[in-house]
Formats: sequence, C-alpha cells, structure tokens
Amino acid sequence: MPKVDARAVFAARLKAARQAAGLTQEALGIRAGIPADVARTRVNRYERGVHDSDSATAQNLADCLGVPLASLYADDEVMAEAIRAFASLPPAEQRAAVEDLRARAANFSERPRT
Repeated sequence: MPKVDARAVFAARLKAARQAAGLTQEALGIRAGIPADVARTRVNRYERGVHDSDSATAQNLADCLGVPLASLYADDEVMAEAIRAFASLPPAEQRAAVEDLRARAANFSERPRT
C-alpha cells in the first residue's frame, strides 16, 4: 500500500471543502478563529501544504466547513465520502451502519480468494 502524504491530503481536501462551502480563505480563517490579519495567509499555506495546522485549528476549520475532521485526512476519496456520509447519520443509524459493515467485512474475509 503506497504511503499517503497526510499534509497533501489535508491540503487538497481543505481547499475542496472550502470552495464547496463558497468561502474565501480569509473568511474561513476568521470563522475558525485565526486572527484576521493572517487568516488568508495561514489558510493559503495549509491549502498549499506549506504548513501543517495544529490539531485544534484543524478541528476548527473542519467545524466551520461542516465536515468531520477525519474526512480531511482520509487516505482516499471513497473513504472521505464514507466518513462524511456516516457523520450525517443519527447515532442509532451510525450503530446500524457499523454493524452492517462488520457483517460485510466478515463475509468478505470468509470468501475464498480466486
């Protein structure tokens, strides 16, 4: 399995989520609690993968964008989409989804490989 560059993944997903939300870099930064005089520059550097955000800032950015933090770091887009979909479910549905996934994974691992 190829090694995933977490910084590059976060950068690309942050930018895509910001654009989907219709926010400028400055607006997102300010909403996330970054001082206004550096908000645009810091978000720009996160989106270009020049700097990593600290975990609290990353969580604030995700919260402002309405996406789970884990989706910004997921190894691939399918996993990121699954995380976003899962997070949108109410807790009881999340539990049911986990049980379904466990059952599917068990069935898959029991199948003979060809």
